[in-house]
Amino acid sequence: MPPKSKPPQPQGGQRSLLHSFRDAFRGIGYGIKSERNMRIHVLACGYVLLFALQTGVSRVELALLLLAMGAVTAAEALNTAVEKLSDFVKPSRDKRIGWIKDVAAGGVLLSALFAALAGGVILLRPELWQVLVEMVKTPWKLSLFVASLGAGMLFVFVVPLKRGK
Repeated sequence: MPPKSKPPQPQGGQRSLLHSFRDAFRGIGYGIKSERNMRIHVLACGYVLLFALQTGVSRVELALLLLAMGAVTAAEALNTAVEKLSDFVKPSRDKRIGWIKDVAAGGVLLSALFAALAGGVILLRPELWQVLVEMVKTPWKLSLFVASLGAGMLFVFVVPLKRGK
């Protein structure tokens, strides 16, 4: 569902900072609601943060993880914008528009691959294995993790389908 029409701009075209932030947050919400891959990235970010905090990463490592997550989600948002604009400009199938969309999607894939590599370098440490072993050995922690995976799958695959009805 496309975003609602925006209210008319004030005289002279000058918009307030509040309006700019409101529009940006609306765009983020639209991306999450409309794009399955964005929801996958958001879910992955949640698990990265969970395990980063559980393993006691340093402030610098946490900052690097946050930058990587920001790069991936920003790339996904820009890819969504390119796709929507391309569909608006040329609703019928066009090879050139297809190339544009493929390049934008490739940018997302590159950012995701490098973010995963950075995450691996930072998180694949003995502390992560200790957290995972403790989770498997503690029934309530394992149950909570499995429940969160189930809720995550609903968030990614089921709930958006119901919104469209």
